[in-house]
Amino acid sequence: MPFLRRMYWALCVITGPRGVGWNCQIANVPPRPSEPRWSFVRQQLLYALRWYLPVDLAQTYQRSNPSFSHHDAGLFSLSSQGYIQRCVNIVAWFSPAYGMIDMPYRLFSAVSVATAWSMPRDWPAMYGEWADAYTLRWFWGRTYHQSLRRYAASMGKACCRLLGLRQGSWASSYTQLYVGFAVSGLIHCGGDIMVSPKLFGVSFPFFIAQAVAISLEDAVIGVAKRTGMQAQCPDSLAHALEYVWVFVWLSVSTPWWMRTRMVDTSRTVFSLVTMFAPTITPGAARFLFLSLMALSAKV
Repeated sequence: MPFLRRMYWALCVITGPRGVGWNCQIANVPPRPSEPRWSFVRQQLLYALRWYLPVDLAQTYQRSNPSFSHHDAGLFSLSSQGYIQRCVNIVAWFSPAYGMIDMPYRLFSAVSVATAWSMPRDWPAMYGEWADAYTLRWFWGRTYHQSLRRYAASMGKACCRLLGLRQGSWASSYTQLYVGFAVSGLIHCGGDIMVSPKLFGVSFPFFIAQAVAISLEDAVIGVAKRTGMQAQCPDSLAHALEYVWVFVWLSVSTPWWMRTRMVDTSRTVFSLVTMFAPTITPGAARFLFLSLMALSAKV
């Protein structure tokens, strides 16, 4: 095998946190693509473009909404504008971060496959299906990106071995759950420091709270199974209630993460929105952003 090819493989192992295609591949990686080379390239470029527009609109909305101001800490309160507006603000805050993880991944995969450095099967989607996010455990374990799972899971398993917990036991499962979210929280505390050293640890409670919420969720599901309530409830109704639970919980807990006021309104090199509508109002930006997000969800 040529030296450059070996170097490429080594870089894939080092920089591929999900271990796609290797014996260290993490669980719940989305299905590996099987379409022809140029179909894959075209699809990835379209996905990247589809993300660029929501990110651009979300940043435009952030710039036009005083709740996202860095200069007045008193204004940065997602609860101050009511629950509906709070949810809009959360989506507008989260979408650029979500998109700026997926968009470069799509572009890099398109370039890599187009230049024949890799195959489409080497580039499964970064995120899972939103249809799977009907429980909090599945949202974090399947739908959201799993880039930190390899490190978080290894730490959890190491703690279980250190404590002598039997693999597959209740204690082992929940030890891994809490340790995994604790590791993820500590990693994200690096973002707190990037905003201000005084904010170190501010976002940590959000991640531990997710583990607590998943524990409560498991308990409720367990009670529903033991009492026969789950069997009596139609699947469609059960899933609808579960989706509502996930949405409400994230709408309540996400602001705990956002207390760092880490808002970057210049993630994109240029803005098509401000280029064509430099005086766009917050209401118009919000309407366009939500409309585009709804359209993207259907595509």
